[in-house]
Amino acid sequence: MLAAALAVILITIVRDWRSLVTYDWQFDAVYLALSSVAYTGSLAVAVIAWGFIMSALNVRVGWRHHGRFFLYSWMARRLPTPAPFVASRVLLYEQVGVARRMTLLGMLWEQILLIASGGLLVVMLFPLTPLLNGNIPLLPVALVALVSLVVAVRPALLVRLLNLILKRWKREPLTQLLGLPATLLVVGLHMLVWLTGGLILFFLVRSIYLIEWSMLPVLVQIWVASGLVGALSFLLPIGFSFRDLSMVVLLTLIVPLSVALIIALLMRVWITLNELFWALVFSRW
Repeated sequence: MLAAALAVILITIVRDWRSLVTYDWQFDAVYLALSSVAYTGSLAVAVIAWGFIMSALNVRVGWRHHGRFFLYSWMARRLPTPAPFVASRVLLYEQVGVARRMTLLGMLWEQILLIASGGLLVVMLFPLTPLLNGNIPLLPVALVALVSLVVAVRPALLVRLLNLILKRWKREPLTQLLGLPATLLVVGLHMLVWLTGGLILFFLVRSIYLIEWSMLPVLVQIWVASGLVGALSFLLPIGFSFRDLSMVVLLTLIVPLSVALIIALLMRVWITLNELFWALVFSRW
């Protein structure tokens, strides 16, 4: 599956090689720097949301640990399989006395609320992005958002299901619930993370391709929709490729295919470099 995804990218590069080398590439370092500023804000909000989830589950760990562990494990999310991401965060929190099951429960809520907020935002942005109508299926997205939100608002349903599984494994049941105020707060914070992510994409696109500010809602919608694909395919070995490919497909509605491919690759490299920078900063803190 990974080879197939890479083959699609390689075939696209070879097929559009002429347009890649003849395109009048431009570069604006100011907008690239603005994308880093937007990413820093997005990352800070994501760390705060994660910290609130763990605090709501009665995990008493300082914010410095939350930030450090979040960043260290988040970089592992860029790998083709979720195993390093999950294992690294669980083991890091275990070093400060947090039980594995609590970290896993927090990560489960993080994923559910991320999907719920992303799905809601996609639906809310539809009136502002007529260009994307017909290219993003509204009904499946609305259904995913509704199911995720129901689970988030009624946490007892999820805990009951998990306890049935734990009972079969002869493990102690879960007693911690994510209350409604914390749930709504985290959903709001994750919406802000999605929105700032769209701003990152807009600035990065504008650094190499001239687009108008009126296209900002479209770029936000593309970021959220492709990110939602990545979140839903999180457990697949190449979920990250699905996200990149969906982003390329949607970007071709406003830029040439070759430019869309370069943007997707540049986005992955640039975000990884920013994550590495902040991980190094937190390692010295």
